[in-house]
Amino acid sequence: MTVVDNPAGDPFIERWNEFYEGVNDVAATLALYPVSGTPEEVVVGMPLRREVTQPAGMYSAPAMFGLADVTGTWLAMLNVAEGVFPLAVQSSINVVSNTKSGDVTATATIVRAGRTLIVTDTKVCDEHGKLLTNVVTTYVVTQR
Repeated sequence: MTVVDNPAGDPFIERWNEFYEGVNDVAATLALYPVSGTPEEVVVGMPLRREVTQPAGMYSAPAMFGLADVTGTWLAMLNVAEGVFPLAVQSSINVVSNTKSGDVTATATIVRAGRTLIVTDTKVCDEHGKLLTNVVTTYVVTQR
């Protein structure tokens, strides 16, 4: 389940919960949880669980990419009109390190937010702030 408690009434977490009340996607599979979100930066966490590790006990690259993808998509969503869903058309991933312990967080920032294209840069770091993965994603904004 990706719906989380929101005792402080954070608008980003409220929007996260509203979205995931009707959607069961990779965020649920990866047990992702929202940390913070603004149109300038979104932060999402992921706990280390057996389901997201590779045989050596470290995070799998697909799990880290999934975390980065969801985080970047949320940032892109906060930069388009309500009801518009930005579609990822290109991603570049670099796995530079890994860990066998603790949660990881992805922090997505805007590289460019235009009328038809949005580019995000998402860094996945361990609990000590060490960079594990960097993902740059381009989204197309379609007006429907």
